Amino acid sequence: MTGKIFTSFLLILIMFLIYQMAPLTLSSEEIRFVVPLNEAGGVTALERLKNEKIIRNLPVFQILSVVSKIPPVIEPGAYKIKRNLWLPQIVNILMHNPYQKWALLKPGLRKEQVAEILAKNFKWDKSIEEEFLSLTEEGFLFPDTYLFDVEENPQYFINKIKNNFNEKFNAKFQADLLARDVRNDTAIKIASLIERESGTDDDKALIAGIIWNRLETDMKLQIDATSQYILGKPGDWWPRIKPADHKRESPYNTYLYKGLPPGPISNPSLASIKAAVYPAQTECLYYIHDKNKLIHCSKTYEEHLEYINQYLK
Repeated sequence: MTGKIFTSFLLILIMFLIYQMAPLTLSSEEIRFVVPLNEAGGVTALERLKNEKIIRNLPVFQILSVVSKIPPVIEPGAYKIKRNLWLPQIVNILMHNPYQKWALLKPGLRKEQVAEILAKNFKWDKSIEEEFLSLTEEGFLFPDTYLFDVEENPQYFINKIKNNFNEKFNAKFQADLLARDVRNDTAIKIASLIERESGTDDDKALIAGIIWNRLETDMKLQIDATSQYILGKPGDWWPRIKPADHKRESPYNTYLYKGLPPGPISNPSLASIKAAVYPAQTECLYYIHDKNKLIHCSKTYEEHLEYINQYLK
């Protein structure tokens, strides 16, 4: 009798597990399930699987993940899931097969840093990374959070980023630059300098005004970030600068040559682009940031030296 009870219990258990792992519907509809970057540990994503009727039972999903020796944490990204899949099939997709992955491109990166991030996220080999670099332009890789298709070539990534740039650097910006007889690429060069030189978004317009003042008075820009750009190398793209570094021969050296560098030195944010287009009106020609990243600007070099002694020594 005990054996029959155990057999019956085992049969019920098997039927229960089969039911829990069976598709919720016979529909072959394919849905897109997105796991945002901010869903730490995938906990919210797991809850949404149940709420959106992709799986029937969350604990069974988690148990199956453990039995399969797969951590029950879903990588941020996007997944294609058909509604008529069995639970083991869904587990396999969510643990191994995102068709899109996220890439966070922060403001102020140079294109080599962007290539390194994409190469790491999408497991590019060196040849693909080099192809990306050969096809892209500094200054136009718009900083943002992107969801890219995994199985795509470098040109796809460049097109998506460039399209975002074109959308943000809109017709209003371009018309207002044209009204001032300023080229678009000139504004992006200045924006790239602002991005590397500013402490916060609040001082970008002031720095833009100072850069324009120096250009209009035929002063050398003497931007430290251009010397960093010259010296940058893998593992240290923005090194600390010594006074001797400003003597390094390069067309990008704004301590040696007047005017803007030949091209942008970084990929600027929308705030930096906006500052370049709409600079603050100021009589200042110099600026420093104190140890708290607060900006102090001055009209004369003597006043500038006083600020250096006051805030940096």
